[in-house]
Amino acid sequence: MSESLAAVQSNCNKSAEPRKPLSKKTRFDVFKRDGFKCQYCGMNPPQVTLEVDHIVPVVAGGKNTMSNLLTACFDCNRGKGATGLTCIPQTVTDMAAMKLERLEQLKAYDRLLKREQKFFQGQVDQVEEVFRDYNKGFSFNEKFRKSVALFIEKLGVQGVCEAMRIASFKSNRNGAEGVCKYFCAVCWTKIRETNAQ
Repeated sequence: MSESLAAVQSNCNKSAEPRKPLSKKTRFDVFKRDGFKCQYCGMNPPQVTLEVDHIVPVVAGGKNTMSNLLTACFDCNRGKGATGLTCIPQTVTDMAAMKLERLEQLKAYDRLLKREQKFFQGQVDQVEEVFRDYNKGFSFNEKFRKSVALFIEKLGVQGVCEAMRIASFKSNRNGAEGVCKYFCAVCWTKIRETNAQ
């Protein structure tokens, strides 16, 4: 008996504390996250007026954090009152799981892009090695590396290495710059020939 009285007094003391109001931005963020739809009945404006509800009521120590807030219509929120939820509505749980899944997919995609970029850089390095065999002391600048990567995408690394060998052999007396120009001409010619077939 005294334990239940203490619990009631504790709840009364909690409710006596001033309730911190939610900002308009927080309310809008909750509505936006929940698709401007009541998470209990699924209704949305203009059929209902939306409010922000606490999953764990303020009188029970619930905070104004996004994880403790959800969108409810006026009727559902008033019907629930200060009763805590035994479980979060499925739509909120699904949304959280979906966001987590999306985040994991983005991380995996980012890792894939980095591996792919490293792979392509390795292929550009192969073409640069062929270039250096004929043009000692020279290397590609970043702009030219991008051009080589484009050619590799269109012709494959072996075709581009072969184009560099041809350019280096036929145009080596014109210096490194002449080799690069001739190389680009060979690659574009091969691309046009491939597209014509």
